[in-house]
Amino acid sequence: IPAITPGSANINVTLGNEWYFRNIYNAKASGQFLANYVKNVFKQDKVSIIRETAPYGSYLAQVFEEQSLKLGMSIQNQWHYDKNNENLDQVFQKIVDELKAKQKEAGVILLAVQANEGVKLVKLIKEASIQNSIIGASSLSEKTFSNGFDKLPMEKEHPGFYTNDIYVATPLIFDTANEKAQNFKELYQKNYDDVPGWAAAYAYDTAMVLVEAMKRAKLEGSKRALKEDRRKIKDALASFNSIYNALEGITGLNYFDENRDAQKPVSIGIYKHKNSVSALTQLQVVRHPNEIADLQNAIKNDRVLLINEKQMYKTNVVYVGIEFIEISDIDIKNLQFTLDFKLWFRFQGNFNPDNIDFVNAINHKEIREQLKKPIENKHQDKITYRVYRIKSLFRADFLDHFFVYKQHLVGISFRHRTLTRNNLIYVTDVVGMGQQKKNALIQSLLTKRVLSPLSGWTITRVLFFPDIVSESSAGDPDYLNVAEGLVEYSQFNAAIQIKKDQFSLRGTIPYQYAYHLMVISGTLFLILTLVGRKKPVFSKIIWFFQVIFAFLLLLSGEIIFFSDLLAESTNTSQVKFIINIFDILWWLIPAFLLNEASERFIWTPLEQRVGIIPNIIRHFFALFVYLMAIVGIIVFVYEQRFTSLLAASGMLAMIIGLAIQINISNVFSGIVINMEHPFRIGDWVKIGQFDEGEVIDINWRSTRIKGRNGCIISIPNSIASESAIVNFFYPDEVYWLWPTVYVHPRHPPDRVKKILLDALLSADQILKEPAPVVFLTGINEWAASYWIAFCADNYANKFLILENVWTRVWFHLNRANIAPAVMRQEFHIFKGEKGKDSFSTNIANSLTPEDVDICTLPIAKTANKPWRPPVNEVKRESLSQKY
Repeated sequence: IPAITPGSANINVTLGNEWYFRNIYNAKASGQFLANYVKNVFKQDKVSIIRETAPYGSYLAQVFEEQSLKLGMSIQNQWHYDKNNENLDQVFQKIVDELKAKQKEAGVILLAVQANEGVKLVKLIKEASIQNSIIGASSLSEKTFSNGFDKLPMEKEHPGFYTNDIYVATPLIFDTANEKAQNFKELYQKNYDDVPGWAAAYAYDTAMVLVEAMKRAKLEGSKRALKEDRRKIKDALASFNSIYNALEGITGLNYFDENRDAQKPVSIGIYKHKNSVSALTQLQVVRHPNEIADLQNAIKNDRVLLINEKQMYKTNVVYVGIEFIEISDIDIKNLQFTLDFKLWFRFQGNFNPDNIDFVNAINHKEIREQLKKPIENKHQDKITYRVYRIKSLFRADFLDHFFVYKQHLVGISFRHRTLTRNNLIYVTDVVGMGQQKKNALIQSLLTKRVLSPLSGWTITRVLFFPDIVSESSAGDPDYLNVAEGLVEYSQFNAAIQIKKDQFSLRGTIPYQYAYHLMVISGTLFLILTLVGRKKPVFSKIIWFFQVIFAFLLLLSGEIIFFSDLLAESTNTSQVKFIINIFDILWWLIPAFLLNEASERFIWTPLEQRVGIIPNIIRHFFALFVYLMAIVGIIVFVYEQRFTSLLAASGMLAMIIGLAIQINISNVFSGIVINMEHPFRIGDWVKIGQFDEGEVIDINWRSTRIKGRNGCIISIPNSIASESAIVNFFYPDEVYWLWPTVYVHPRHPPDRVKKILLDALLSADQILKEPAPVVFLTGINEWAASYWIAFCADNYANKFLILENVWTRVWFHLNRANIAPAVMRQEFHIFKGEKGKDSFSTNIANSLTPEDVDICTLPIAKTANKPWRPPVNEVKRESLSQKY
């Protein structure tokens, strides 16, 4: 079964076992490193060893002793103990007593012990006032050791009394770790309210390596393939065998040698105020033997050491501290700000801190002048302390991978111009800046009002961390052998994350709930959007739930995208693009919800009370809402000035207005029509000279009327608003009809009116209220005219109603033996005379005396012919057909 350990340094774990991997250096590497550090950094030749009899301490002491002898050092004293001894305390006291007696010749003391026993021994050594330097392996870098003194009175009164100045070999020191390690530390503190040790970081990286190996192994996952899957995992782990295919994690590069041991560097830490911080000198393995162009010169200048036939860089560690004094003149549009701060360095060796470059500085010359004049300069115990006061203009958002919605980074980033990471590492002066307690620095900045409350910004996060940057060697002879011509420099970063000082819900949802909340809220939002249109009864309640789920969807979606997808992105433009998408959605989705609200709370209830609301009103309101959203996007998302936007839009509106002025006239006429309501959709109207019809739509450009012939008449709104409008549905749908009936004047009017009124009352398609009426409107030379006035309520059936009424009128008149009067004329036609046209002469010659009598009318009778009553209609019809 493949296995991997994140913390066991025992050499026998992986020895001779091809299935076992170690993601940390072994005890042999640790022991040899400690011996070399004592010899080459401490410059000591005498050592004393206190060790346990258990395998860990015993093997560590053995390796240390062998390496010390090779380096020419002498082992002055050795003490050992069995941790299972019942009288262990007495054994420890005896060892310390002997050590105190020999302390002048004892040299450096190596504690090859476990953490618990180390606490007891260190307590006795410190209380005995033994001043010899103490050095230990990774067991003394564990929290079990550093926290083991917490209950002691002297430790409570003076934190770090027992642990101060103890050197320990440790797999990881966070103040020299990379950016990933700093983020891990911050998240760990946030989740567990405790500072992580190196064991947590190594366990994290080990799990990452194992998961990545399982991904690359392409496992089947079946019981039948179990044996083969295990071998695939082992082979995948073994494939991480060089820096070229290593996995970068929070502890550095993860890869294994031929013995399946990780090639991790050993760091030396020193305890200060209970915190293990980086020692001022570190030893780093030269990864590529040929990368040093002049090896002998590097050894001569003490930049490279030969340890166990391995070349190792002697790296100076420089502690960097910053005290922010004031952040002012924040210009987010141009990403600039003014920063006033103190910068200090604490270091050993030959180092010129003036020779640094600020990566995000705008005026480099101004800063170089300020770096020439330190405000404080001290030398104590081979340690140099130098302080500078700097005030200048810097660029904001100067670090990648730190994009947070509506938040920006201010601060500094610098590196040395000539010394590479092999000889110089910047670390954070945790003790000097008071960073031991969580959020202590943020509280300090807020208390000192480094960022004025009047600026409108507030501090959300403070970061101090070193990282590595690669620069071109530019043909420098010292770096001709460097792989790919890139030289690595240690860069120090101090960043303050700021945001607008205003209330916001964005980013408040915990990450662990964000994914499930996004899926649930997104699904429910879509379902409610569809259901709300099909269930108008519950549409108002549904809308409120739509709003809730829409906002939850946006809030959780941002967390998922920014925490997962953007964390892996290295493209700044892509990050900003996704941020802009969410910013735009925060404007468009509320606009959509507002239009939904207008539909459910305004237009639908109005339609139920007053009838159909024209689409032009709905569309105009929706257009206005989305237009305001677009203006908001331009002004707040893309940060364009509103006045400039108005000027540009005004000019554009003028150009477009001239081109489409007729259409604009129609649009505003349509708005006026909808405001005055001379007619509504569904009304029967007659507009100007156009045929009457039913209004079926009022859109942006025209009013559409469906005529009685079924055709659609589109009347431009500008013409409709200026024409005479007859609305047959206003003030209500009841309308009067006044057809005229002609009856011979010989019939008495009262009788005729009675007959016509009965006819109207018998019609089934007219209204009985208001009651129909009949008027005698006049008598002329051929008939008496009567108005039959009645009401109807369906103008679309006007002609069907008239047909029904005329049918009833004919029926009642016919039953009363009254025929409707028909206008008649009599023509006297004479035989032709000379000078008359031949057509009249021919007709006159063809008439018989009887025909002439028939055609005689009272208004055309002659002097010699008496008036005769008209003949019957049959004869007239015969005559009509004849001529």
